Order: sequence, then structure tokens, then C-alpha cells
Amino acid sequence: MIVEKPEWLRHEGLQIFSVDFQPSGQRCATAGGDHKVRIWNTRPLMKEGEADRGGEKLLATLCDHFGSVNCVRWSKSGLYVASGSDGSLVLIHEKRHGTGTVEFGSGEPANVENWKVCASLRGHTADVVDLAWSPDDSMLATCSLDNTVRIWKMPGGSSVAVLTGHSSLVKGVAWDPIGSFLASQSDDKTVMIWQTSDWAAVHRAEGPWRKSVGSTFFRRLSWSPCGHFIITTHGYENPSHTAQVLERGDWSGTFNFVGHNAPVVAVRFNHSMFRKQPLPPPENNGEEELLQMDPKKVPKEMVPYNVVAMGSQDRNITVWTTANPRPVFVGKHFFTQSVVDLSWSPDGYSLFCCSLDGTVASFHFEAKELGHIVSEKEMEEFRRNRYGDSRSRQESLAESPAQLFIEATAAAKKVGNSTTIVSNGNTTSNVSNTTVVTQTNKQVASTTLRPQEHEEAGTTTTVTTPKNGTLEKDQAAAVAVAAAPLPPPPAKQTPVKQREYRQQDGRRRIIPEALHTEDDGGRKDRESSAEKRKLSPVDASKSEAPSKRLLGSGGSGGGGGVGGVRERNGSGASKAIEVSSMERSLGLSSTTNTTVAINVTQASQLRGPDGVLSVQVRIPDEESLDGPAVAPICLEAKPVRVQDAAAGRGETGETDLVCSQGGEIRWRDRFAGKVTALTGNTNFWAVGCEDGSLQVYTMAGRRALPSMVVGSAAAFMDCTRGWELLLLTRGGTMHVWDLRQSQCLLNESLLSLTLSSSATSSAKENGVMRIISARFSEAGAPLVVLANGHAFLFHSKMRSWLRIADDFFPSSSFVSTWPPSGDGELAGLQKGAATLGKTNFSWNRTLINEKYQTRAHLEDQLAAALALKSAEEYKRHLISYTRFLTREADEVRLRELCEDLLGPLFVPDSEPCYDSQPTTSTWESYVLGMKKRELLKNEVLPAMASNRAVQRLLNEFLDMLSEYEDTQ
Repeated sequence: MIVEKPEWLRHEGLQIFSVDFQPSGQRCATAGGDHKVRIWNTRPLMKEGEADRGGEKLLATLCDHFGSVNCVRWSKSGLYVASGSDGSLVLIHEKRHGTGTVEFGSGEPANVENWKVCASLRGHTADVVDLAWSPDDSMLATCSLDNTVRIWKMPGGSSVAVLTGHSSLVKGVAWDPIGSFLASQSDDKTVMIWQTSDWAAVHRAEGPWRKSVGSTFFRRLSWSPCGHFIITTHGYENPSHTAQVLERGDWSGTFNFVGHNAPVVAVRFNHSMFRKQPLPPPENNGEEELLQMDPKKVPKEMVPYNVVAMGSQDRNITVWTTANPRPVFVGKHFFTQSVVDLSWSPDGYSLFCCSLDGTVASFHFEAKELGHIVSEKEMEEFRRNRYGDSRSRQESLAESPAQLFIEATAAAKKVGNSTTIVSNGNTTSNVSNTTVVTQTNKQVASTTLRPQEHEEAGTTTTVTTPKNGTLEKDQAAAVAVAAAPLPPPPAKQTPVKQREYRQQDGRRRIIPEALHTEDDGGRKDRESSAEKRKLSPVDASKSEAPSKRLLGSGGSGGGGGVGGVRERNGSGASKAIEVSSMERSLGLSSTTNTTVAINVTQASQLRGPDGVLSVQVRIPDEESLDGPAVAPICLEAKPVRVQDAAAGRGETGETDLVCSQGGEIRWRDRFAGKVTALTGNTNFWAVGCEDGSLQVYTMAGRRALPSMVVGSAAAFMDCTRGWELLLLTRGGTMHVWDLRQSQCLLNESLLSLTLSSSATSSAKENGVMRIISARFSEAGAPLVVLANGHAFLFHSKMRSWLRIADDFFPSSSFVSTWPPSGDGELAGLQKGAATLGKTNFSWNRTLINEKYQTRAHLEDQLAAALALKSAEEYKRHLISYTRFLTREADEVRLRELCEDLLGPLFVPDSEPCYDSQPTTSTWESYVLGMKKRELLKNEVLPAMASNRAVQRLLNEFLDMLSEYEDTQ
């Protein structure tokens, strides 16, 4: 590697804010605080001593700006160079014939090349700090301190859209290399993803940026050349500054880069992908064989990876490859101030960095350091396999007015209340009172969505038509489909403190103020998050969102949350308990040696320092709303201790049960044996003992049943709101009883789980099955979570275990250790599986695996939400699944999905369909309390409008849905 800092590359000693390479590699451009853009010859930079055009280094100085130039970017064709400055002005320069001129009195040498302004883009009201060209150079995106992102049509420079979803200064923008999305990052500590087809906001990401302190002048994010990853800036995860990575699809964060001692200001992906070993010679057809090879059989050295560079306020530069967990290069002491921009040379082996100290440094790498570049042919095949042929990605024509209506209203719904789009001169205000205007060659139709009215009738929708025409039947049906209740607006972000002043010439300047101190609230948030990290992800999710059955009338007490208790030895490590006699009674062979080990301390059932085991039950009170809250009832199991002068204090083997409320003892009991688990609700108490017995008490302390003998000590216990009791023994048997009816509902061994693929090394050690949770789900079904996070639900009708959470989809676009945007029981289980299972998230995902695993993962989540009876999560995964199938244009699966939701047209929603033929299937009009046809109308069909390749299928079901509504 060679490092150079050319002394002649300067901006009159002032700050340099931006640097960018021309795609042809002949020139590079810099922008600085001297109000100028300078175009340099790259020959002296790349090969010292070889200068082009008579040894000239500076080719042109562009003096058309009236303020500091903050950003400069070449178009992909290399014909235009765009620059944005403090004066809210964006200029587009192009090279013309002849020699250049010089501004009179500037003191600059005559320009070697003739660069002239071909377009001036005016519209921003504050400093322009970043910009990005679309992959085909047809549009330009600019962001400004006026909190907006503007889209311009090039090369003419007409305004296409104004994106106003951010609530604070927008300081970074990046274009998807496929051309489908645009990403922007702001001081409101969010990253927004915009869809370029209609400029709707498809996602607002909020993650480690919430904890970032202070502000930077730039937040320059970057998109990977494969189109799957976005690296963001200014992240913070205590105690380090990070660069968080978002994944295409669900836009969740899975990776982050850690190592800088100050906020990361700018990141830049290399425009090429690399591999460790070069391809075989062309005569051996090595490239064609690799493209046709099974992804699972591709050698590790041939798997492509990305290269990314980062610049930080700590004045350091790091270069990473996604094939290694550590940086390839760390550059220190090259600059005296913050690094603010980076750019890779066209050959992919040279990196240019600029700093606020007014210097530029170049770093020249070799193939043995970064790897061997993947050919452009292979990259195009890579994108074609993942995103389809570029020709098929072009927007197709709408075949009916209904398609236009549903696209417009679905886009308005997707944007949300916090986003405003101004498109082609037609202003779209907040979506809660939005007018979406769609124009065709022959007609103009307007759809007005009124604010939501919280009445029994639900959301009201008004459809207005032109005076000289009426809505056709399919148009009205399309509007009705897309007019669904809008999501609530996101929480208002606290803006970063800024200082504003006016220059002598009247221009507005904004300076961010660094926050050197933090309030108590921020400190408490970090302390609470640190406490949550002490628990497993499953328990942490429960402490954040307690189950509804713990709080309602007749709800279970504290013992209903997780289940049993972890027994610990002196060092605090988990102690595995083996009972071989139970294996024989369960039919387990002696070679299996499978037992249950308790791995996580129950959050709601605590054992004190003296071995006291306690559980609480909250008693609801209708009068507590106007008066003091009713104190919970607490049941404690205290080992009886005696004082022996010779041996000291010791246990007698007996246990005292003490039930108290508000400090007053309600009842006591004593019996021989050690208590291993407690649970209870407002109907009964249950006490599990080490000798394999179970005692049930009434709330007043009466023994409701004789001691029940289950053959092994209780490991986990839980109960529902009513009279159902769950018990998992250390021998691996799960019992469920209805105590009111004195009936056994379940007596099932966990042997099948020990033989499944989920019994990995982290869940099974030395023949001992490790379980961290056994409880009732929120719907009342038995639920078991292994030590690797895999969760199993018992289906009472099918008499089998269903795996509802695992880490078997590492290549899925929806795999993440972050919880999804909406909470839920399945979301917490999936996060636990991803974290405890230590899923090997792969940057270098093979294309075929990613496509199939993403679809399989979504189908698995949809079925799991149905099994858990989680309506909101089922709805959320249904929308994601529909969008995925729509993006893939999978009409076969989309048709089957829509047919299941639509059902027979002659069957009303209020009745299930039972055909007279016994061989035919039945159709239920409801799923988890939601009308299937309403889901089809409000969620599925609007999601299908995003891809016109399936518009015929969409129109077909629109017509059938309209026909059904006409018959009602």
C-alpha cells in the first residue's frame, strides 16, 4: 500500500468538504470553503511523475458559487458534475469545447478545460450538504438543512418531488444502485427509505442513532454495489461509536462496525465487489461455471464480498471488507481535523479522503490486500438474479384506471401522517387530509381521504369526481380497497440544538451545538437497558411488554410469566439435574440420557439470598382508578433454618409458606421438602417440591387437593387466568391440568424436541437438554423455549409440537436481531432465537438461497403467528409476504393467497361455508377475529399495486370483490 498527501492539492488553505472521482478515472473534483469547485488531473495522483496535458495538475476552477461548497458529485456518465453550497444553490457543470477562462480579479490561473454551468437548481431554503445521482443519471437527489430532500429531473433540472418526512436537518442521501429506493439520514436520528416509483416513504428506521450525542455537519451514508446493504453514520452503542448496517427488505439493522472513538461522519462503499482468489483463465470458462454452480458448493475463496471505507471525527480512516470481522486498514495521524468525505477510484484500488484541515490523502491498495475485483459481467448477472432483468424493472403501463387509483391511494396510506410529497406541482399535504391527484391522457380523478373519525363507523372516506364525469365501477372499487385506516403518526423527535445567525450579506447560517453533557433521563435509559441485557432476550422482552393475562381481572400472578426457577451452585452457574429413572418411565433409552436443565432465572419468581422463593399476584380493583392501588398478594417459600452452636446455622429440610398482602400475613403453612417452583393467580396457588410432589392451595390457604405425585421435581410452572396449570418436570414431562374440572389436559414428553434439529450444542450439552422457559402462550397453549432460543408450541388438536421460532433462515432478508417495528409475542421469541442461537448472519448471501429462504421465512412466520393466535403479527407478516410475492411477480402463490381470503362469492362473512360434499374443504370467513375479505380489501390488494407486472391479477380480484359487495 502507498500513501500520498499531495501538497499542491489545496483550496487556498481553507477547508475541503468533499472529493469525488470521475467514473472514467481521468479527473477528480474537490469542493471547499473558498466557495469553489476544483477539477484536478488524476494522472499525477495515481502515478507520480506522469502528468497529462503538459503536466497540468489543476484543470479548472469553478467560481460560480457564492458560499462554501459542501458537496460535489460526478454523474455516472462523467459528463456532468453537480455541486451544492451554503447559498441553498445546486449547480450542474458540463465540459464544453475550447479552452477555459478565468474570472477577472480572482487570482486563479487560466483554466485548462472549459467548464460551464448548464443548470441551476433552486428550491432549497438552507444550506445544501449532500447530493446523489440516480444510477441512470435521469434524476438528482439533494438534501439540505431545511429538513427536506428534493428530487430533480436531469439534465433539465425541473423539480420532481419534495420529500419532507424528516423533522430535523437532513445531512446525507444515497441512491439505491438498482434505482428502486433512496435513503436519507437526518439529525432527527432516523434513516428514511423512499420508493422512487411514487416517492412514498416505505420505512423509517430508528436504532443506535437515538443514543448518539451531539451533531456532525455531515451524515453521509452509502449503498453497497449489490444493493442489499446500507451503511449509516453517527451511530452509538455504549461505549463505542458505530456505523450501523441496514438490510434491504425489512430495513432492519443486523450488523454494525465498531472501532472509532468519535462519530463516523462519512462512509463510502467501493463500487466493485471482490473475492479472495481470481477466477480461472477465460479459456477454462471459469466465470460461466461459477455462475451456474450450486451456491452451497461455491468455495469460500470465490464468494464475493464488499469493501467499505469510513471517516470519523477522530481524524482516522478505516477500510473494511465484509469477509473479515476486523478492518483491513486503519489510518491514523494523516489529518489534524475530522475526515468528511471519501471516494474510490474507478479501478477500485485507490481511496481518496479529504479533511477539514484542508488536505487530501490518497491510499493505493494492492490485490493481495483488498482482493480481486469481480467482473462487470458477473456483477450484472448478480443483480439480474436478485432483482430481475433491468428491462423488466422498467415501469410498465397501467392497463386500467383502477390500477392508477389504487396506486395513488396506497401510496398515500404508505407515506403516513408525518410525510409530505410535492410531485409535479401537485401538493400532497399530510396524509390524514390528503388529496391524491392522478392524471391520464383523457381524464383527471381526485380521491380525498378525510381525517379518521374515532366512531363506531370507523374511518370515513369521501370520493369526489370531476364535474364532467363519473367514477366507473372498477375505479370506485379500487378507491374503496385502498381507503384503509391510516397508521398513527410516529413519535415526535426532539430536535438537535442548533445555533442560527445571519452573515453580513444576509445569508442564513446554522451551526450545530455539540451536547457535552446528558440529562438524568438519558443516563437512566442506559442503566435500564444495561439491566435488561443481564436477562436473556426472551426475559427482556417480557419485562418490557408484560403479558396481558398478568394484569387483567382474574389474571395470573407473577408466577405466570416464565415458569420455574434456576438452581445455582456457589459460583452462580446453571446446574443441570439428571433423573435417569424418569427416562425409563418415559420410554427413553439409557443411551439417550436426555434430561431437562434450568438455564434462566424467572423474572417474576425470585429467590432471595436466603433461598426464599416468592411470587406475586396482582389483584385488580374497580375502585382503584379513583383511590389507592390494591397491594399485590405475595406467596413466599422460606427454608426453615435452625441455629446450632457446633455446626452453625443450617436448614432442616422443611419449608414455610407465607402468604402476605401489604405487609400483613394472610396465612401460613409448613411441610417437609424443598420448594422448586411457585405460581398462582386469583383462583389458586400451586407449589412444586423437590421430591416430585405438587400441592394446590386455595387463595385462603386451604389445601384444595391431596399432594399430587408427578415423579420428578418441578422445573417450570405457569397458569392461565382461569384454572389451567402447567408443570414441566426435570425428567422432561409436561403436564397441563384443569383444576376446576379435575381433568388432565396434557401429559407429553419432550423427547421429540431432543431428537429434532433444534437440539444443537447450545441447547444440549453432555446429553442434558437445556430449557430456559416453559409457560403458557398468550393464547393459552403450552410453550417451551430451548437454550438456543428455539421455541415450540404444543397444538392440542394435532397433538404435536410446532416450532414457531428458530434461526434456520440466515439468508432471509427479514432476519434480524432487532425487534420489528411492531411488538408481539412472536417478535420477542424470534429475537431471542436470533440472539441466543447466535445466527451466523452472512453478508455474502447467495442469490438463490436468499430468495428461497426469504419466502420460506415469511411463510413460516405467517403460520407461527396463526398458531400463536397473534392477530396483529399475522396481519403484519401477511403484508410483508404479499409485498415479497408481488416484488417477485409470483402470480401462482398470490392467486392462491387471494382466493383463500376471498372465498366463495355466495357465502356471506357471517357464516362459514360447508359444502354438501364431504370431500370438499370448508372455508372460514374469519381468521383470528379478522374478516378475510377485509384483509384482502385493505391490506393485500393495496400491497399488490406496487408492481404493475401483476396488475391483471389485481384487477381480477378487484372485480370479484366488487361483485361480492354488490350482492350484499
